[in-house]
Amino acid sequence: MKIGMMSAWNTDSGVAVHAEPVGKEWLKMGHELTVFTFKKDDFHGEGFTAEDEDYVIRCFGTRRTNLLDPRPILTRNFDVFVVQDIGMLPIDSLANIFSLISKRSKTVHIVHENRLPEESWFYRFDWDGVVYFCHRQDFLKSVYPEAKMIHFPCFPIRRKDKLEVKKRLELPLDKRIIYQFCQREYRPFLRELPEELKEKAVLLIVLPQEYELLEEESPPPWMIVRKEEVLSHERFDDYLFASDAVIFHKFQSRYRAVVSSTAFQAIGIGCPILVPAQSDFFFPFKEEVIHYTDTEDLKQILVDLIENEEKRKTLQAKVERFVEENSPIKIATEFIKLFQSL
Repeated sequence: MKIGMMSAWNTDSGVAVHAEPVGKEWLKMGHELTVFTFKKDDFHGEGFTAEDEDYVIRCFGTRRTNLLDPRPILTRNFDVFVVQDIGMLPIDSLANIFSLISKRSKTVHIVHENRLPEESWFYRFDWDGVVYFCHRQDFLKSVYPEAKMIHFPCFPIRRKDKLEVKKRLELPLDKRIIYQFCQREYRPFLRELPEELKEKAVLLIVLPQEYELLEEESPPPWMIVRKEEVLSHERFDDYLFASDAVIFHKFQSRYRAVVSSTAFQAIGIGCPILVPAQSDFFFPFKEEVIHYTDTEDLKQILVDLIENEEKRKTLQAKVERFVEENSPIKIATEFIKLFQSL
């Protein structure tokens, strides 16, 4: 099957985190894929996470600029043309060529909105298929009764040697690492380790370059503060491989995201994930992540987690089941079945 996909790609955006594992799985299954994505000077996200593959063409800008070079799309033929998150795309320019696309390909829209848009532009296109990934998007059926839910994909299970990664990242080899991921609008919630862990662990806080943290000038001996540009996929993974727990502290997204794509990207590494219980951003995850209610609760959870190997093993088993249930191969296969039915 020849598949064209218009989507964010190789950036830190949630749309790219959805598109990449599925698209790469289509290729492994033997399908042909061409990805059309944002130009590097006009894109959705905060930075780039990998070098572009040879099947990636950067030929359009964001909805704000409405830039689109239609030639790479119109000079190719596809069985299916997939559009991810139309609200971020150059809608007017896409509308100008959509009739030509739809005459030659089945068209599918993967919706990332967390509410039914009030803006009329959302409804300009007559899709052959509409897909969403969460039951909280069931509102789409009021407009698209045949819309199909296909779950958000996890990145696959990955494994690396923890000691080798720690060496590469120049982290203490004899300490447990408690990692606070503070990019993509996640915040440094924990600023103090429990007394029981100050001799055996370090709190690693990785911030974007522009973020100012009081402790960065003179951190206590049990804290490491680093500033990084947008993490590549490899570096994103490495910090997690090196860590014994990661804290994802976030309540909502400026882009009205439905779920935490970062958690779906991270969970396959097996590093225990801790999230705020009050946030519904992580609601797809039940027992696969650990929920904390406040700072003191978080500290106690960390002590229990670091000192209780059996608890870590039990959590790991639940994580692996979740990743298997939402694996790229399963999600990619569901999409192919949908494409074949259109």
